[in-house]
Amino acid sequence: MTEMIFKISDFADILKDYVEESNAFKNVNIKGEVANLTLNKSGHIYFSLKDSQAKVDCAIWKTNAQKFIDLNIKEGTEIIGKGSLSYYKPTGKLTFTIYDVRVDGVGELSILYDKRFKELKEQGWFLDEFKKPIPKFPNNIGIVTAATGDAVRDLITTIKRRYPPVNIFLFPSLVQGEGAAKDIAKKIKQANNFEVKLDTLIVGRGGGSYEDLWSFNELEVLQAIRESDIPIISGVGHEPDITLTDYVSDFRASTPTAAGEKATPDKESVIHALANKTNEFAKVLTNKIEKINYEIENVDSKLKSVLKNKYLNLKTNFENISNNLNSIINNKIKFINNDFENDIKTWKQILQHRLEKDKNQLKMFEEKIELQSPFLPLEKGYAILKQEKEIIRSVNNIDANKNITAILKDGEVNLKLEKGSE
Repeated sequence: MTEMIFKISDFADILKDYVEESNAFKNVNIKGEVANLTLNKSGHIYFSLKDSQAKVDCAIWKTNAQKFIDLNIKEGTEIIGKGSLSYYKPTGKLTFTIYDVRVDGVGELSILYDKRFKELKEQGWFLDEFKKPIPKFPNNIGIVTAATGDAVRDLITTIKRRYPPVNIFLFPSLVQGEGAAKDIAKKIKQANNFEVKLDTLIVGRGGGSYEDLWSFNELEVLQAIRESDIPIISGVGHEPDITLTDYVSDFRASTPTAAGEKATPDKESVIHALANKTNEFAKVLTNKIEKINYEIENVDSKLKSVLKNKYLNLKTNFENISNNLNSIINNKIKFINNDFENDIKTWKQILQHRLEKDKNQLKMFEEKIELQSPFLPLEKGYAILKQEKEIIRSVNNIDANKNITAILKDGEVNLKLEKGSE
């Protein structure tokens, strides 16, 4: 029997086909401790997985390397790698090529959470100086959560029960699964650009598994929260659940219901706050009034003092002027009295002469008036006849149907015409 002898290249081809085509070496999970770790400049990762009895060379190509980096895998870390066996002919080397990796005994998401938490904390994302205050008495509240479910129902019920005047605007979003993080970030941005100015924004969902809540740990959601101009309250899951959203938000509420309570004052708090404000206003007003009264009293006192001094000065000036004036007047009176006595005598003579002359003229006028008086004939027994206040000057002017009045020297008498008289 002839022995089959292979050339190295032919044998290598057979080996490569066997290793890479066999289902026995495809999509295999192997577990071991990381050793000889090398992060190549090309982006590929090379290392060995070993246990106490064996070692396998491994590689992760650049396209699948990010998860390995995010999990912060180091020398000595126990991992489970999923991949396929490959054979490289030039070196004759067998390599286990890994396309998915997880840390053995520790959740991948938990490791990624810790890594991201550390990075964000170092970058100052959680500092209180970046936290915006939550308004005590909001007019408009926005909610980013699922359109249906206990979370949105409890939120709306709590808000309306505690603070009925507030307006609520819902921005329905995916809260778990593929595309949820992107949708949550999108709705936060929509709320910031909403046509109605929102005072507070609540971002959250009801309870769920660690994986269900993971969208609230994604960077795009955290970035949208950090860039929000609206104060944000996070209300994700139940009391024990804490996401990175809780750290980045302006206030962390343990549940959606607690978020609704934080976003609103209850009725009793409003009444109490109004009472306090009323008392504060009353105190301020009372202090203001007392201050004004005090200032008025000071002004009044100062004014009285000024007026008193002014009065005394005026009184002194008046007395001085009065004394000077009296002296001037007395001297003037003496001077006038001397001239006045002489003038009186002269004017007395002139007035007596004028008076006599006027008496004579008046007597002449009286005589002329008496001669021209229409009542002079009445003294001699005549009468003046009138009809309707008109003097009758002729019989032709008499109306037989109307009375006639006769005016005598001592009174009037009505006359009646008889028929046939003319």
